[in-house]
Amino acid sequence: MSNGNMSFGSKHMWYITGAAVLIALLAWALLQRDVLTSIGIGNQQATSTETSTDTSGGTTASSNLPSGWPSDAPALLSGAKITYSGQSDPKTEIAGPTVVFTASSKPQTAVTFYKSQFTAHGWTFRGQGDDLGSVQLAATKGTRKVTVTILETRSGVLNVTIGISKLGS
Repeated sequence: MSNGNMSFGSKHMWYITGAAVLIALLAWALLQRDVLTSIGIGNQQATSTETSTDTSGGTTASSNLPSGWPSDAPALLSGAKITYSGQSDPKTEIAGPTVVFTASSKPQTAVTFYKSQFTAHGWTFRGQGDDLGSVQLAATKGTRKVTVTILETRSGVLNVTIGISKLGS
């Protein structure tokens, strides 16, 4: 390399490094888009509201919950700010009343809270899974299923989606 030109191997390594950086940036952008969509940013149906504490330690804001929201649904976390309320999950498009909100809490605290809410409202806990940094909880009651997805968007701030659908959806 006395003439200042890069060798074939050196050029090849730069192309590989550039491609890896490009792929990492694209993956990051897609994850950011999914997070923003899941919290209702850019969603025309989104609403924002403060909620009040109920006697079970959760929160309610019936005027901002979707129509058809069942009275035996798990309560929202204390201090919840509703970002979406509608008749289907904005991310999965599964039909059924759904609410998305943000709250200040830790994931494990929310998991414990929702497991106790399932019991308190007569739901049968069916399982817990982890997917891409979020925790999903599932419970059933009669012909219905409730799914709670908990994602910590930054330290101490959760994005929670609660959807109620018919079994088999």
